[in-house]
Amino acid sequence: MKFTDSPVIELPVNDAVLSLQQDNGSMHVGTSVWPCSLVLVKFTERWASPSDNNPYASVLDFGGKRAVELGTGCGVAGMGLFLLGLTDLVLTDIAPVMPALKRNLKVNKPILRKTLKHSILYWNNAQQIAALNPPFDFVVATDVVYIRESVPSLVSAMETLVSDNGVVLLGYQLRAPEAHELFWELCDKAFHIEKVPHEHLHPDYAYEETDVFLLRKKNEKQ
Repeated sequence: MKFTDSPVIELPVNDAVLSLQQDNGSMHVGTSVWPCSLVLVKFTERWASPSDNNPYASVLDFGGKRAVELGTGCGVAGMGLFLLGLTDLVLTDIAPVMPALKRNLKVNKPILRKTLKHSILYWNNAQQIAALNPPFDFVVATDVVYIRESVPSLVSAMETLVSDNGVVLLGYQLRAPEAHELFWELCDKAFHIEKVPHEHLHPDYAYEETDVFLLRKKNEKQ
């Protein structure tokens, strides 16, 4: 799997190709396309079709489901999962990243066939979280753990936004040891954690430093 600093990244999803514009010279990390988002989309694409030997058939059933993406950045993961069958999706990030997100939504509207919802969201803002109208069947997040101070708000937002029987789809790469340690400590209190084996990732989009996790609430209703 190769990653590039090219200003445009193309990602094939089913029979479509997302065109993702990035700005690596920006002061905001959200304007770049990071490996986790590509890995998560292609893992999901690999297992999105139901079959007898699909271990994720029940998890990755997107029909009629609502999802929200946290720290959406350029919109890669959210747009990719929408093409895989999500019914309703809200893309969220901080205000400075919105121009990059809106640009990518506009460029890809012909293949998305609709204007996806997007909203400014700061993870510590309870009012903004409530305005999204949770709970959601899926919470999507890729490469969002790199500032220790933001970790408690992130985990709290994930727990508030996902339904009792929902799933957090997490693309993860270790960025900062202190943030990493706190994140998994808090997640262990709130969620059942399932790490996807690397051999289950898409063979052309498997990056040794990147993992996919499925998180479910520990108080989920059986």
